[in-house]
Amino acid sequence: MQPPQKIKYYVEVSGSMNGFFRANRPTDFKADVWQIMSYFSELQSEITILKNDGNTGEKESLNSFKMKMNTGAFVSGASTQVPSMLKSIMNDFDTQKGEIAILISDMKYDPVGAEAPDVLMTQYSSDISDIIGKGNRDVCLIGAISSYLDKKGVEITNKSPYYFLIIGKDENVAYFRNSISTLLFNNGRLIDNIESGFDYGSINFTFGMPDNCWQMDNVNPTFVGYDPSDSDTCTINLKISLENYRWAIADSLFFTNGFKVKSLYGSGVKLGNVKYEIENITGKQLIRKATAIVDLKVFGMPMDADVLEWTLELPDLDVSKFSPYMGAMSPNDVDKTFSLENFLKGIFYGGVVNKTLKPNYILISKNS
Repeated sequence: MQPPQKIKYYVEVSGSMNGFFRANRPTDFKADVWQIMSYFSELQSEITILKNDGNTGEKESLNSFKMKMNTGAFVSGASTQVPSMLKSIMNDFDTQKGEIAILISDMKYDPVGAEAPDVLMTQYSSDISDIIGKGNRDVCLIGAISSYLDKKGVEITNKSPYYFLIIGKDENVAYFRNSISTLLFNNGRLIDNIESGFDYGSINFTFGMPDNCWQMDNVNPTFVGYDPSDSDTCTINLKISLENYRWAIADSLFFTNGFKVKSLYGSGVKLGNVKYEIENITGKQLIRKATAIVDLKVFGMPMDADVLEWTLELPDLDVSKFSPYMGAMSPNDVDKTFSLENFLKGIFYGGVVNKTLKPNYILISKNS
């Protein structure tokens, strides 16, 4: 993971966003968006306001955006044109120059005034898949909640969803996934994050102190001296780095279901204790560290040596934390996101998926 050379923010200002932008009234949206933009102000950045038709419009400085956001200058009557917004964004930034795009939107696709709007809705998932697939970019959707105000400035709900859609190279997207998610989590307003198109590479891992064997050196995953006469069980302490992946993998249910291990030559192997060490802020910076500490218990080894094969299946398609915000019957529902389920399907259609992690191997020997 690494920061990009430049951040390009794209802010939607359609009518359904008005409750976040009410003039001279505080909302969680204003607080969190400003905190994120100001935190990364040392990185080169620009802010673009998206037009009513979804095309890119005026560019704002950081302070100008803050003033207009706070004073209600972005209150609008337009509808949300998600496909048009994405097309405009894809043509407006360049990953080869180290740029990353962050769309801030409530993601409520409602093709009002378009020809055959009902037909467009049925094609929405396919359109999203086509745009992202042709753009050849990696994406992450982060959900957040905010207070939402009516025209008089009265709070309707304190859990109205909106989103940060991060688009770019996976190492830059992952950097912002962790940073933005941390700020939202610390403020109690993170829903979840979900991503597609990632090539995570190899799993990063180390070993702790084993039992009834020892690691031959500090580099290779080779353990020797397993003595069944002392104890039938040999325990390998495996430490797996999780910060590269979406946050759901650090949930105990997802991790234990996704962790796969087997013996290649007939030994028994089972998962022992699993602990998690998670720090979202390291050295006062938004650097996430997440580690699963796993005890692998090996027993009944029929030969002098065996090999364990293990890997991690990531919860790519799990949307359980987004589910409370799905199922909106109208774009006017401020507690849910109209058409969210169609968008989530779209980012995983057409082969735009994360690459499967490759298996790893551990050698265990009775010999010293």
